[in-house]
Amino acid sequence: MYLYGASGHAKVIIDILKALNIKVDALFDDDEAINELLSIPVKHQWCGESPIIVSIGNNIARKQIVDKLLNCDFATVRHPSAVISPNVRMGKGTVVMQGAIIQSGATVGSHCILNTGASIDHECIIEDFAHISPQATLCGNVHVGEGAWIGAASVVIPGVKIGKWSIVGAGSVVVHDVPDGAVAYGNPCRIRYRQDCSYSQAGISIVTPNQIAVYGAGGLGREVAGGIAKINQSGKERWEFVGFYDDNKDAGTDVSHYGKVLGGMEELNAVDKPLALAIAIGDPNVRHQIFQRITNPNIYFPNIIAPSFRILDPETFKIGRGNIIQEGCSATCDVTVGDFNVLNGSNVLGHDVVVGDFNVLMPAVRLSGAVEVGCCNLFGVDSVVLQKVKVGSSVTLGAGSVLMTKPKDGHTYIGVPAKRFDFE
Repeated sequence: MYLYGASGHAKVIIDILKALNIKVDALFDDDEAINELLSIPVKHQWCGESPIIVSIGNNIARKQIVDKLLNCDFATVRHPSAVISPNVRMGKGTVVMQGAIIQSGATVGSHCILNTGASIDHECIIEDFAHISPQATLCGNVHVGEGAWIGAASVVIPGVKIGKWSIVGAGSVVVHDVPDGAVAYGNPCRIRYRQDCSYSQAGISIVTPNQIAVYGAGGLGREVAGGIAKINQSGKERWEFVGFYDDNKDAGTDVSHYGKVLGGMEELNAVDKPLALAIAIGDPNVRHQIFQRITNPNIYFPNIIAPSFRILDPETFKIGRGNIIQEGCSATCDVTVGDFNVLNGSNVLGHDVVVGDFNVLMPAVRLSGAVEVGCCNLFGVDSVVLQKVKVGSSVTLGAGSVLMTKPKDGHTYIGVPAKRFDFE
């Protein structure tokens, strides 16, 4: 047996094959820096070896590789712990992982991923290259289109159709059809924006660059613009950066080498096509006020997350929208991040931390285990909140301070241990 793709996804498939007593002779990967994975050799040129499984989690990349492997025998692999009805039809190249359940009458296409603990009920149809993430549940008669990605722990109610090459975010509850090429999430699930869903066999991603702008043309705005460029370089997403909006700078003003100011709030609310926006303002309350002034339904708010962001346990990590997470940040397990927060760099979120909305964490902030943070708080550089402390709203924690007890809303705390400071 051979695998194409030497990634974390490949490691899981290797474990499945070991459970089936199937030997992996070699892997293939285009990255010449990778020479072995789990003591299995990694080669860099495929010469017709088969049977083979494309061990890449990204649906687009998986299809691109499959299209290149001509006249190839693709294997289908099912972990012994998966529960699969004998009345299920399944295509070639599909992988069914540990604990997945597929009920009677379901049809699964080729090169799909039914991930850990996924549940597929009776008479569902899953088309080629779809990915059903860990613990996702498809109720009866759900139809998932080609290349669609259903996020972890999401639920799709009976009879719903998910369009081809669409994305349903983790933890969503889908109660209505999702059209082709849509990005949708939430409970109830709502369509956030649409993408071009035509697929090119020439190796071009199905997702055309989404236009994005930054509100705030100051230092944080430049940092976010640089972060967007870094995301593009990593290949995780494709953004077309169009410029800045700022009420305090004239339209046409250059913002370093990143682009120009396009206008202020009036111009932003007049945009007549979908536009992603990152609110790059460091004051939590001003961030909130700016969001409240945006009335244009064409504006949507993706998370801008540095590729270096580390999550110890992705399955228990939850995040809302509009967040900015910069380089060097990390989260451990059972962490929840709400909406429109800024993690400025090298922030650490411990286990069971809950961060609400519109908070700003300056560089090197550390929130210890089970800390709960409300709304519109500002944590200064290198400050620390000790375990189980609850922070309400509009609290400012001074740089280098250590907060050991619950603060009162709307006040500033400074020192070690941090004490209330009144500017009088």
